[in-house]
Amino acid sequence: MKRLGRKLNLYQKFSLVIFLLGLFPMLILSTAMMNRMFREYGESLRNNYEQAANYVNDSIGDMFDTYNGIAKMPYYYNYSSEGQFEFNYMSFDNLRQIIYGMGVEPEKVEEIRRNNMRIFLSNVQAVDNSITGTHFIARDLSGNILPFHKSRTGLQNPKDEAVFNKRMGFDALDKSSKKFQIIPTHRNDYFPMHDELVFTVARNYFDLTGMVGDYNYVGTLFLDVDVSKIEEAFHNISLNPEDRVYVCDRNYNCYYSSDRNLIGRNLSGDSSIFKETKEKFIIETDYNPYGVNVVITMNTNTVYQKLRQMQRMMYLFLGITFAALLSGSIWFSKRLTKPIYHMMDRMSEIETGNFKVELPVTSEDEIGILSRRFNQMSKELENYINQSYVAHVKQAEAEMTALKSQIYPHFLYNTLEVIRMTALETDDFVVSEMIEALSTQIRYMIGPMQDMVSLEQEVEIIRKYIYLLNCRIKGKVKLAVDLNGFGLQRVPKLILQPIVENAFVHGIKPRDGSGNVLISAEQADNHLEISVMDNGVGMGETALMRLQELLAGNEPGIKNEHNWQSIGLKNVHDRIRYLFGEGYGVEVTSTPSVGTMVRIIMPWKREDEDDVSNDSGR
Repeated sequence: MKRLGRKLNLYQKFSLVIFLLGLFPMLILSTAMMNRMFREYGESLRNNYEQAANYVNDSIGDMFDTYNGIAKMPYYYNYSSEGQFEFNYMSFDNLRQIIYGMGVEPEKVEEIRRNNMRIFLSNVQAVDNSITGTHFIARDLSGNILPFHKSRTGLQNPKDEAVFNKRMGFDALDKSSKKFQIIPTHRNDYFPMHDELVFTVARNYFDLTGMVGDYNYVGTLFLDVDVSKIEEAFHNISLNPEDRVYVCDRNYNCYYSSDRNLIGRNLSGDSSIFKETKEKFIIETDYNPYGVNVVITMNTNTVYQKLRQMQRMMYLFLGITFAALLSGSIWFSKRLTKPIYHMMDRMSEIETGNFKVELPVTSEDEIGILSRRFNQMSKELENYINQSYVAHVKQAEAEMTALKSQIYPHFLYNTLEVIRMTALETDDFVVSEMIEALSTQIRYMIGPMQDMVSLEQEVEIIRKYIYLLNCRIKGKVKLAVDLNGFGLQRVPKLILQPIVENAFVHGIKPRDGSGNVLISAEQADNHLEISVMDNGVGMGETALMRLQELLAGNEPGIKNEHNWQSIGLKNVHDRIRYLFGEGYGVEVTSTPSVGTMVRIIMPWKREDEDDVSNDSGR
């Protein structure tokens, strides 16, 4: 041990002492505490989920109690055979009289019975919103089967009576039982246009007017209940996505499961689901009075995830503590070495700007390492200063380039002016006016980009644009403007030109190249609405729908086989929504062979309000 101590440097000795006397006992204690926490947390979690599972099981029992009471409705049905509500003390016999057609003329028995049974099934179904279908299978006085059905959608007859009988197991159903009966979850595909998961409750209805204890079977009431009714019982339980819940009977018929693929299946052949392993543990309740219990399977990795995170945080904390203690030992070892003072002197020289100083490396211990690091630091600091200086020079160059770029628009304006003056000297007034119109548009587009301009300025640019179009196509496009006194209203810059361009390219040009464009403005519901209408070819329903989907989506335009279309229209719509909010933007209506109207909707402000807002923003 002494020989080992001589080989260790001062830093290693401090580290060894700190680890043996501080961190190692803390690591052992923390591990023991975490193991105990895992054990106690698992027990507590199991107890909590057992209570939750029992609560759910009791809730499901209460639900069955409710449907048990509803299933007794044939005995207190207070409607007469004519369908009128009445109070009497023989209500238990009303339904039997309806089925047997008692007190009804023979030729009307079938019609009245069918109508009254429809009313009865509708009343039963109205008791609970989760009842998706009601059925009553009865026998008449001759022993013939009389089926009556009512679905949630109002369909009366199943598409196949045999499918219904198979789902209910009607042939094997105990017709002498006076108990509440439950048919496991199945699909109600016996109704047309239905394929929902339901479980069915049933109760036999007997003739109570006979001898006591000798009651004749009249029929059976079936109630289809949406399986989501069972799911409601789990809403107050917080489960992890990997956990699974099952509601099964004694024969392992799955009434409900969080794994919907298992609902309605018999799970007796898959015993691994309910077998507790290291990867999962099982919470299982006793069977309630209706023979149903609740099983919860929980993934241990998920259950202990938070504890394992805590454990990792604890070990991370120990690691950080260990690193901090090591740093402290480094600091303490430095304090014990005299060469540190020499290093401080060299640091004072660096503070004066001399980065060429170097410390001699005379050992391989901590001092030697610190000396080399010190020399490396001074070199890197010198490099950093040099790099900062170079970056400053490059920044100055970039600023100079930006100043130069300001010359380019000025040069373009002057050149266009020289061309225009040359055209005037040669008496080519059309070319001169075209160049002036183009120059005006260029100045407007690449000039000072203030956010808002007057509506009249926007219209003036459109007039220049239409003028240039008519120079090329010999004046076939006519522009009409009716601003209704809103010319001074402030609008976002460059919102009309893309729309007018679309009106010509996609509306007027495909027709014969000639047409009318009307720009109007009006105030409606405190909104400013600017309309651009053309009498072009218009759009069909499919094209209009694609355009509306573009405005509502995130794509920059409509992509065809060659390029993007409607980019300008989408840009105008997005800018307006960005500036004013979701309630504003562009709306498009169109009629084939009639034309297209594009409405720009934005907030309306009085000119003085706009001036005030502009003044406050200066």
